[in-house]
Amino acid sequence: MRFFYTALQAGRLQFIEKKIKRRCDLRIDHIGYLVKNIDRAAADFVSLGYAPRGEAQYDEARHADIAFLDNGAYVVELVAPRGESSVAWKLLKRNGVGPYHICYEASDMDEADRTLREQGYVRMLDKQPAPALGGRAVAFYTGRNMGMIELVEAGGE
Repeated sequence: MRFFYTALQAGRLQFIEKKIKRRCDLRIDHIGYLVKNIDRAAADFVSLGYAPRGEAQYDEARHADIAFLDNGAYVVELVAPRGESSVAWKLLKRNGVGPYHICYEASDMDEADRTLREQGYVRMLDKQPAPALGGRAVAFYTGRNMGMIELVEAGGE
């Protein structure tokens, strides 16, 4: 299978051919935002036309408050770490508030995991249930050209 990527070279677009053995069947589920205060951040998103998707929840495994908001076209996940024991704490301290990952829904988590790792992604956190996503499994990866991504198993809203 061949895909074409564009690169800006000498002021014009040029096509670069790259062979990829396998391709993931993914769709964007949500965009994750690091925030300091879940209530203030949610209020800001509401003022931009987003509506809360249920109540904010505490995720014990990640030591963070999590809330989802939806504007009909996009879903955002607000993640507010509750101290230094949170995985997201260092990211918030280093990068500040703002988007930090894109989450993709995978119809087959194991196949998507294999494909991503073949393409050079590094799994940061193994698959585990996410209470704020109805217990669906999630896993986090980082790629040198994409930054952090999250996979979530299909089956949610």
